[in-house]
Amino acid sequence: MRSSPLARVLVAAVAMAMATPVLAQSKPFPDEWFFEAEKRPAPLKSLEGKPAPELDIASWIGDATTIKDNRGKVIVLDFWATWCGPCMAAIPENIKLVNEHKGKDLVFIGVHDGNSGSDKAAGVVKARGINYPIAIDKKQRPLSVTAAAYKVQFWPTYVVIDKAGVVRGAGLFPNRVADAVKVLLAEPGPAGTEAAAGAGEFADDAYLGGRMRSKALMAMEGKPMPALDVETWAGGTAPPESAFKGAITVVHFTSTRTAARKELEAFGAAASEFGSQGVAFVAVCDPASHWDKMQESLAKMKITTPAARDGAVESKGEGKADDKNAKGKTAAAFNATMQPTTFVIDRTGTVRAAGLKAGSLKAVLEKLLAEPAPGKAESK
Repeated sequence: MRSSPLARVLVAAVAMAMATPVLAQSKPFPDEWFFEAEKRPAPLKSLEGKPAPELDIASWIGDATTIKDNRGKVIVLDFWATWCGPCMAAIPENIKLVNEHKGKDLVFIGVHDGNSGSDKAAGVVKARGINYPIAIDKKQRPLSVTAAAYKVQFWPTYVVIDKAGVVRGAGLFPNRVADAVKVLLAEPGPAGTEAAAGAGEFADDAYLGGRMRSKALMAMEGKPMPALDVETWAGGTAPPESAFKGAITVVHFTSTRTAARKELEAFGAAASEFGSQGVAFVAVCDPASHWDKMQESLAKMKITTPAARDGAVESKGEGKADDKNAKGKTAAAFNATMQPTTFVIDRTGTVRAAGLKAGSLKAVLEKLLAEPAPGKAESK
């Protein structure tokens, strides 16, 4: 396997960039810090300002780690491969960066292509004295799993993630990574409180509980949408899988409790407005609720989106269908410990907002609809 034309061009581009002075540090980072500058690939640029996707790795050379475990630290991901000349040429700078910030809040991870060349990675680690962990990505065509989640367009692709777990730069020149790290290390980290854990991509008041929402909900953002493991669907027929594939999806967890009514009405209003724009909506009812009453409520509110009764996974009472202690399988997978609560999933199947107020759906959906559809990476 050989490096792509973009990767070969990157060698010359890096050399040119090294001759230019470091630009003023700002948010966002200057376009000149990125390969192809202001014309850099839209899929990479679309990652910035959003929670970093979690790593999905086949094996590790060195200590395994995760994005979640390094919250409060600056993370650099280097998507590389032994078959990529520019990747190999950048290794000394990676090692230097790690050494310079040893003992500081910096985590550097090399993510090797899962489809080709990983059998040589251990030898390169030993021969080059690589001082950071190497993750071998899971195989998948055309891009291995984590590389696809990070919308890799060329090799190497450097991604920097701030202390709050948000992608701040994707597709940086190798020689600009140190500049980005310097900026992010100087920023204050999130406080170790429940309130800090509630920080998300959207404004605090868009979420139920604001910055006081649970860590469990915050942890869902950036992860793949869990499966809908329900007991039964209204009307007796489940929607086809194609209804959600490649679509922006809203999952609303609700119940027959009075407190859930206002949120359910707001969910229905959003479904009426955005359903015709290709957004998929689904309501999931708490298994502790009376299913007949829920269907009656949906009919009265003229909510016609797919609706389901969640499958119960636990019951501490008599095991009856309407046992108030029953817990839902789908709700558990989403970390939705309370109803009502709303999740928004983007076109790639990634959770973008967890614990959202249904009344905030309009602004969130308008933003996601304005984003370009996921593109395909250039073949290597």
